[in-house]
Amino acid sequence: MEPRRISRPLGRFSAVGIAAALIVGLTACADSSVPGDEADASGGSEADSLPVTISRGAVNIENILLAEQQRFLEEEGLDATMKVSGGAGGAATNSALVAGEFDIGATDAVTAIRAINENIPILVVAGTKSAEPDHEGDVSDGLIVPPGSDIEDWTDLDGRKIGVPEIGGLPYLTVVTGLEQNGIGIDDVEIVPLPLDTLTAAAESGQVDAIFSFSVFMLTALDQGFERVGTGVREFLPHAPQSLWVATADFAEENPEVLTRFRDALIRGSEYGNENTDAVREIYHEFSELPAPFIDDVMILEPLDVEFDESGWNTLLDVMKQTGEIRDDLTYEDIVWEGAR
Repeated sequence: MEPRRISRPLGRFSAVGIAAALIVGLTACADSSVPGDEADASGGSEADSLPVTISRGAVNIENILLAEQQRFLEEEGLDATMKVSGGAGGAATNSALVAGEFDIGATDAVTAIRAINENIPILVVAGTKSAEPDHEGDVSDGLIVPPGSDIEDWTDLDGRKIGVPEIGGLPYLTVVTGLEQNGIGIDDVEIVPLPLDTLTAAAESGQVDAIFSFSVFMLTALDQGFERVGTGVREFLPHAPQSLWVATADFAEENPEVLTRFRDALIRGSEYGNENTDAVREIYHEFSELPAPFIDDVMILEPLDVEFDESGWNTLLDVMKQTGEIRDDLTYEDIVWEGAR
C-alpha cells in the first residue's frame, strides 16, 4: 500500500532552518546527564557501576536519551558520561573514537562500513534504526518527483536524471538497487550528486527529473506538491542498518561487559520509545532547537531497534561491493561485534 502523503503545512519552518537545528541544535548540551540517587533501581550501587563515555549526535537521539532519563543506563550498571558530537560527520566521529575521546559513538551504517573497509579499528556494537519493511507508518525517505511529473513508477526513470545527496551514500545505494530491480541499468540513467538542501530546487528547475531525499527535506518537498515514487530504503534494502553505535575493536575486546550493559539499557530505551511516542517527541522538544509544531505535527518517528537482521547487512554489503565502495571479502562478521550478532 502506498503510504499516505504528509499534507500538514510546514509554514515558515524552512528545510534549511530545520536542518541547521538538526546539525547544531544540540552542541550546546555538552553534558546531558540526568541527576539522581547514587543507588540504581535494580539494587546496584555506585561501586558496582562501570564507567563509559558515550557520544551522541543531534538526530536519532531518542533511545539513548530515554535510556538516560528513565535511568536504564544506571539500572544496568553503567556510570555514563554523555557527550554531543559537533556535527562534523561520521568520519570525524570515527577519528575521535579511535583517539579515545569517548568509548561508544553514534554514526550511520555506510560510514561505519567504509571505515572498517579502510582498516580503521572499529566495530558496530548496537543499532538505533534499520529499514523495517513491515512497518506500516509513514516513511521519511524515498524517491520523489516534482508536481506535474510524468514519472509514476521506477520503470519511468529510464533515460532520466536522478539527484542524490552523494555518490556512495545510502540514498545512492537505494537508487542503484531500485533501478536494478526494475530492469534499468545504472548506465541508462544519469545520477547527479547535489547538496542535500538543493535537491528540491534542482528538481523544480528541471536540472534533474527525480530526487532521493529524506527527513525534513523530503517532508518540505511533499508539502510543496512533490509526489512519492515507492517507499524508499525499506522497499529496496529491507532490514538494512541505518543509524547505529560503534566502539573501537580494542574497547570491545577489553570491555564486553560494558557493551552488554549498554545494549541492554539501549534495548529498554528503544522499547520505551516505541511504546511512548509522546516521550520521544518530548526528547526533541528538550534537546533540540527544532520548532515545536514540526516536532508535534510533521516529524516522522521511525521504529527503534537495537538488534540487527543479518540479511539486511548482507544486502547492503552486496550493493556496496557491486558499486565498488568496498572490497569483495568484507563480511558481516568483520563489521559487527560478536555480542551484537
